[in-house]
Amino acid sequence: MIPVKVVLAVAGREYIEPLLNYVHGSEYARRLRITAFSQPEAFRQYMMETNGMKRPDIVVGEAAFLSLWTDREAADIPCLVLHEGEEVSQFGQPLLKYQPLSELVGSILEMARQRSGSRQSVNSREGGIIVGMMAASGGLGKTTAALNMSKQLGNEGYSVFYLNLETVDSSSLFTGSGSSNSTEGGGLSRLLYDLKATESDGIPFSVASYCVHRPEIQADTFQPVYNRKELIDMTCGEAVQLIRTIAESGQYDVVIVDSESENGDRAQAVLEASHKLIWLLADDLMSMHKCGLWLDVLELTQPEGFEAVLSKTSFVVNRYMGTMINSLPRDFMDLNGALPYIPSWKQMQHRELLLSSPIYQREIRHLCRELLNVESAAQSPAAWS
Repeated sequence: MIPVKVVLAVAGREYIEPLLNYVHGSEYARRLRITAFSQPEAFRQYMMETNGMKRPDIVVGEAAFLSLWTDREAADIPCLVLHEGEEVSQFGQPLLKYQPLSELVGSILEMARQRSGSRQSVNSREGGIIVGMMAASGGLGKTTAALNMSKQLGNEGYSVFYLNLETVDSSSLFTGSGSSNSTEGGGLSRLLYDLKATESDGIPFSVASYCVHRPEIQADTFQPVYNRKELIDMTCGEAVQLIRTIAESGQYDVVIVDSESENGDRAQAVLEASHKLIWLLADDLMSMHKCGLWLDVLELTQPEGFEAVLSKTSFVVNRYMGTMINSLPRDFMDLNGALPYIPSWKQMQHRELLLSSPIYQREIRHLCRELLNVESAAQSPAAWS
């Protein structure tokens, strides 16, 4: 993945140095290459000479710097204007100067992603890859794995959408967004309504207009549904249409779908629509037994499609402790991966730690590469000129 080239223009090294140190020491180092200026004249000269490989993908700076860049509009390079509350819209999209560094960097990457997506949408492939997260019963860590995978892929530079189809959406524990009737981002309810209204014509606007971006998981998603009856009443066909609409919008490289743990319409839709299935297991007798029973039901009720489901399924044991005690429930199953047991999560007081375990993230990274055939972006250190 080619790193995003950023020009940062701020008067004062006391602002630049902490930002560069943060980027260089974080997962963003592989995604950003920053050229920073604290002197207005040096910035102006650099921007006058921008062309070819030297051309930045985005410029982030104070209005006093951007006002010196006279061919700003002709250059067609997006700008984020750092501000402390004053009106600066004439130079580009405003960005609050002082905020948590993770959110500041996330906003810069989001602007670059939107710009890249708008330029490439015409030439994009048929759609993003759909990854379905399955489990035969609740409580196996499906949402934890899905959101860590979302964050990992987002950090690698991929544009990710996280879709939770569970009746009770537990992802708010990670993002801090509880169930509400907020219309922020348009919402899943509105998208479902518009899909029914337009039928085969498709929606005439961006899927992203219905969702919100969650920097915690580096992905777009919907606000948790307020009226859960909308999910309970969703048919398999409606769920398939929803999943494919997001994937085929051309806005996302990967759509991660968190499936319901019961064998119902929404779970069936995930089985049908997904290009890849990650089926989580636990190394205990009950988990293995339930998984085997669910596979038996699928084989009995869908004999023609059962082989297709198996061909795209990777069985992964979660909370792995180094050795397997129980056997897989069916002879045709192979174990394709393992995610470690993290003892500290049991006594955890801070929910953000669920997305920041180095050991767990390492295995999630391996899962992304080996099961989804994606490569890590080449690491590129931030530079300061």
